[in-house]
Amino acid sequence: MKKITSRHTLTYSGLLLLVALLAGSCSKDLLKEKPKDFFSTDNAFTDPKTFQLAVNTLYADARTFIFSGSDGQSGGYPYREYLRMGTDVATCGQSHRPYLLVDFSLLNTTHDAAADFWNAAYSALIPHANVVIDRAQLPAAIWDNDQQKNEVIAQARFFRAYAYYTLLNLYGDVPLVDHEILTPQFDFTRAPKDSVLEFVREDLEFASRWLPANPDQVAEGTLTRSAADMLLSTAYLQLDMPDSTIAAATRIINSGYYHLMTARFGSDATHDGHFPEGGGDVFSDLFWDNNANRSGGNMESIWVLQGAYNVPGGDIGTSLSRTWGPYYANLIAPNGGQAMTLADSLGGRPVGYVRTTNYFNYTIWDGDWNDMRNSPWNIRRTWYYNNPSNALFGKQIDFKAPGLKDTIQNIYPMVRKAEGSIKSINSSSTPDQKFIVYRLAETFLLRAEAYLDKGQLQDAADDINVVRARAHAPLTDAGKVNLDFILDERARELIIEEPRRITLNRLGLWYDRTLKYSLNEPAFYYLIKKTIKPYNALLPIPQSALDITPGLKQNSGY
Repeated sequence: MKKITSRHTLTYSGLLLLVALLAGSCSKDLLKEKPKDFFSTDNAFTDPKTFQLAVNTLYADARTFIFSGSDGQSGGYPYREYLRMGTDVATCGQSHRPYLLVDFSLLNTTHDAAADFWNAAYSALIPHANVVIDRAQLPAAIWDNDQQKNEVIAQARFFRAYAYYTLLNLYGDVPLVDHEILTPQFDFTRAPKDSVLEFVREDLEFASRWLPANPDQVAEGTLTRSAADMLLSTAYLQLDMPDSTIAAATRIINSGYYHLMTARFGSDATHDGHFPEGGGDVFSDLFWDNNANRSGGNMESIWVLQGAYNVPGGDIGTSLSRTWGPYYANLIAPNGGQAMTLADSLGGRPVGYVRTTNYFNYTIWDGDWNDMRNSPWNIRRTWYYNNPSNALFGKQIDFKAPGLKDTIQNIYPMVRKAEGSIKSINSSSTPDQKFIVYRLAETFLLRAEAYLDKGQLQDAADDINVVRARAHAPLTDAGKVNLDFILDERARELIIEEPRRITLNRLGLWYDRTLKYSLNEPAFYYLIKKTIKPYNALLPIPQSALDITPGLKQNSGY
């Protein structure tokens, strides 16, 4: 298989190359030395404890790749949101940042979005996984038994699969690196998307076989068989293997380890004062800080990214609140005065990086307005002037009031999954917030999609209705089930959690749905409809990779 590196990928491999180059100018005897009093590239990977340290690095790499990565060109903007904005469910709320997937003519080979995921995958997650996979199978690695070895390899193969699954749905054909690289190479080419997808399937099937089944027997945040089966279910759908999706999803549903939460839980029903006494519901409980974990009572979560405040390596970076909340502190009231002041209970100081579209805010709730996921505890639609110096203090804000400035960035319905407990009000820092990657509700929706593919509409409706029943939403019937309905249901249930661009690209629907549901107002947002092209479904290959790897070819249109 083809292999690739870049100037950013020489981590463990770069150390090996440096050792080799230095050794080339020394005597042969020096090459035979085996240091025993410090770690080297020869003696580091020999025992389970050292391999566990390497696996811990993979968890940190994955946390950056999935949740907390920030680029350096756009003011620390979290690049994870390129997978949500510029889709049917979300856009950028800041009119001075058209390059945040509003003006698609600015999406080029030097754009942050082109480089961020590529670099994070090829410089960290993939090469680090390859090191663990390859070295775990060398004679120098001493294991107590095959189960111990294969559990380590399974974690690394899951992370490698996660990286490749993201890459193939962002870039199409991508270079396939399946082993640790020990020497410089520049003759890399892009493997066909279908072969990369098969590679992902093989990695995940191995992970599903060897990862531990019982989530209560591993540390929180540790991968389990069900986490592998979640991604495997999605990969099977893309491979047009609905029966395999049904089997993988059913393994999770019938495992006995997970169930949808239907009653209030958690140690703080007020969510650190964000809700008044008596406020909140079970759906809002799912996402509050420590409630995401099983130790918080959440039996629905399958894989949760962990963070820890003031612990080295534990801060998960830019908060969801800052990214998804409106910049209410800049709101000017119709009387010309400052409308709002910062408040912990309003998410601190959000800035509207990401704004939900009217499709999410209104369209998908038509006829289902009393759906729990649309409750005041899950979407903040009602806001009040809270600036004591303004005569309007305490009155409800009318979004359509004449003279109210900027209801695109500064005030709009806010998804309250993003709030969390604020540590720094000026930056909306919520570093203790845990991020749910997979939970059981999505498992039912994936299986419903597989049943739809097979034409088993009643089975699909039954799975969808499990999710809707928990939300106290009207149950659907088989005649209403189609792909649009499932995508609407995914939006209602999985907003913020779901990497929406990946889902839409998997289904070949990113362009059509983004064009249809992107914002039409104000004039700034006409840029989306004017500039979006079908080829924008794939990101461009970053220029930095093209410059050092002549064999790579650019995606069409760029």
